[in-house]
Amino acid sequence: CPGLCELAEKNGAYCLGTDFKAGQTKFKTQVVEYLENLAFNVKVVASSNHLGNNDMRNLALGSATQEKTRKAKLRVKSQIFSSDIDHHVSVQYTPFIGDEKRDYVEYTSEAFLSQLHTMATYTRCSDSVLCAPLYIDVCCLLDYFSRKKVSPSTVAAATAYLFKVPEGRAGPLVGFSEQLRALERALDGHDDVQAVIPQKNDEKRVVCCGL
Repeated sequence: CPGLCELAEKNGAYCLGTDFKAGQTKFKTQVVEYLENLAFNVKVVASSNHLGNNDMRNLALGSATQEKTRKAKLRVKSQIFSSDIDHHVSVQYTPFIGDEKRDYVEYTSEAFLSQLHTMATYTRCSDSVLCAPLYIDVCCLLDYFSRKKVSPSTVAAATAYLFKVPEGRAGPLVGFSEQLRALERALDGHDDVQAVIPQKNDEKRVVCCGL
């Protein structure tokens, strides 16, 4: 939302992204990059995951509000990859297993002489525990960048690796490796935009908005 970005910048805050990217999604983006670097043409990424926490309950059950949440969540997941990849996500709510997420993914690609190559991965993890450290990471990074008066565009690019859909002034940083390089450049002091964030009162500094 451009208006939110402008409001954030006027108030000395950063506007970053939508939906934290924890272990599973980071791994997906890395696998796609890995296959493409091997000259495989990734065609289909099909994912099935189930767990029993409240997040999955909101995705899986059918009220109007929950359906809106589910569509928004799946839209976010569909935007991780380029448009020529057929990406499908199936979700199931299973209360018995609680917060322990189970995820099965198949990656189907065209290989040499148009032969098909399929790789499958299976992941089990505690969904909430994966996300909790990301809150700490982003708060520490934003505090550091705000003290250094780093521009909003550089900060948005530097933190893009944390989010499924980077927003704000991040720009077109699609690959996970490219996003990590943006963080390294920012920490090395390379501020791509020279604009600084005005800070009238350091004790009342706002370091983040739009999480």
